[in-house]
Amino acid sequence: MLITSEKSQTTRRQLRCILTAEDYQIVFVDTPGLHQPKNKLGEFMVREIQNSVANSDVVLYILDATRPQPELGPEITQGKPVILVLNKIDLLFPKQTQELVDNFNSDGRFAKVVAVSAGNRTNLDEVIEAVKGFLPSGGLLYPADQLMDCDYRLLAAELIREQALLQLEDEVPHGIAVEIVDFSESETEATILANIIVERESHKGIVIGRGGSMLKIIGTGARLQIQSLLEKKVHLKLWVKVKKNWRKDPNQLRWLGYK
Repeated sequence: MLITSEKSQTTRRQLRCILTAEDYQIVFVDTPGLHQPKNKLGEFMVREIQNSVANSDVVLYILDATRPQPELGPEITQGKPVILVLNKIDLLFPKQTQELVDNFNSDGRFAKVVAVSAGNRTNLDEVIEAVKGFLPSGGLLYPADQLMDCDYRLLAAELIREQALLQLEDEVPHGIAVEIVDFSESETEATILANIIVERESHKGIVIGRGGSMLKIIGTGARLQIQSLLEKKVHLKLWVKVKKNWRKDPNQLRWLGYK
């Protein structure tokens, strides 16, 4: 399973990506970002992490090498082996990277430390090799040709939310959810109607932008990502709606699918 130190991630159901080779199958489970909960949504996210760890064989803890401050404690890892993945080493000098690896190797909390650059695809094979060392023996959990375990509605919602967070940066502090209103598709195209949910009226204006400019940027970026995923033409229509303090309201959380 994957745990990151980033606080910008939420998920209604963990995304499972499946990697199958001749002698192994690895199921990567993406969890919310590890953080101290400040509302009902935060509590839900931490429970999601704990439940995922309980059902996993090994934990991949992904840490930004430029901000190497791990927050991982025994209450999260539950005694499972932890592989520390230091990402973005392309932003460091080799000597800095080696010093980080040496320091974390002597930390005692990590079964293995791997330094990578996901953007440059550096050392990603080492992560796979590290995970293989902790896999139990047994048959395949999924068919060999299956690449993921989730539906396209969920993936579309996550891609829309990702684009919103990328474009807005810190202007709207993580109080964004995406609700898929309608998802229909044929062999050649798909039509998706979705609401971007924010907590405050002031956030609504930020997400829409002057003359709808920001919403158009978010929609274009998300549409291209979804098209690449579905391999067909996508029509995406977005609206912005306010659900005040939705992260603190259990009823709102259930309505948005955070069960």
